[in-house]
Amino acid sequence: MGCSVTQFIIHHSAFIIPLMPIYVYQCNRCDVRTEVFFRRLNAEREVNCEACGSADLVRVFTPFAVYRSELDKLEQLDPSYYKKVDQAIANTPEADPMRHIRRMTPFDKTPDPGDPIKF
Repeated sequence: MGCSVTQFIIHHSAFIIPLMPIYVYQCNRCDVRTEVFFRRLNAEREVNCEACGSADLVRVFTPFAVYRSELDKLEQLDPSYYKKVDQAIANTPEADPMRHIRRMTPFDKTPDPGDPIKF
């Protein structure tokens, strides 16, 4: 294929997708942003504004997303997070899950429901 290892990114840990070198340039003359696709990383290419045709462009760095699994997100949590959650539950009686169990009637204390219903 002619691609080196550095030209691939692992996505969703199941697929290998080649990096797509799409660069964004902003025109200094008309402030229009132009997206340019390069077939190779770091390829040299003359770029002109799509709106006015000017060659006076500056490369703009755009935001990107990084895939993280739920496990990665949990591992990056602040260690004091769980302590804060426990404190919040302790300070909020409505958040205590055991309050529902304490309100339940044990099976041996309930009255006999009688004969089963026949349909």
